[in-house]
Amino acid sequence: MKRFILTMVAVLTLGTAANAMSYKSARDQAFFLTDKMAYELGLSYDQYNAVYEINIDYIMCVDVYDDIFGTFWTRRNNELRYVLSPVQYNLYMTMDYFYRPISWQNKKFVFTVYNRYPKDRFYYAAPPGYQVYKGSNRYFDHSAYSGRTFGAPESKSQPQPSGMYPRMGPSKSQPGSKSQPGMMNKKQAVNEGKQHMRDVTRRR
Repeated sequence: MKRFILTMVAVLTLGTAANAMSYKSARDQAFFLTDKMAYELGLSYDQYNAVYEINIDYIMCVDVYDDIFGTFWTRRNNELRYVLSPVQYNLYMTMDYFYRPISWQNKKFVFTVYNRYPKDRFYYAAPPGYQVYKGSNRYFDHSAYSGRTFGAPESKSQPQPSGMYPRMGPSKSQPGSKSQPGMMNKKQAVNEGKQHMRDVTRRR
């Protein structure tokens, strides 16, 4: 009986040990993940913003271990079907660091995309959703993306999102840095995104 009780306590601890991520942390993780998805999948600008919203919805819903591949993960995949082209979606499913972006190691959440990309390096400016989206779509019973069009995806030969504001010029990397020419840090990427939103507002 004592062994059974200890086993149940261990199971309950595993299911509740993690804590919900703060909004600020969630949006930074969603931005980093989406930036790399845009680069590898060749997202259009509209896709880029929609995928960011879907990613942050999922990340903000992951409170405990069981959430990693639970209902919210399934919903993320269903929503991405509406946004990505069939070719993009099939490619996405072969990329485990995108398809299963969160794992559980040493009693904490780990984002597997960091095994492939260095931290604080971005290809693109922050999407509009980074500044304004708070995750409301996850409360809907219906999909916010069904029936919408998201622009033609880019070819894989040049995976730069269509209509996206330009990348920064080649960064001045420190000796030994893993950063690539044309990449920028988060502060630069966020500022570029803010500038783009101001430019769009002025044109209206």
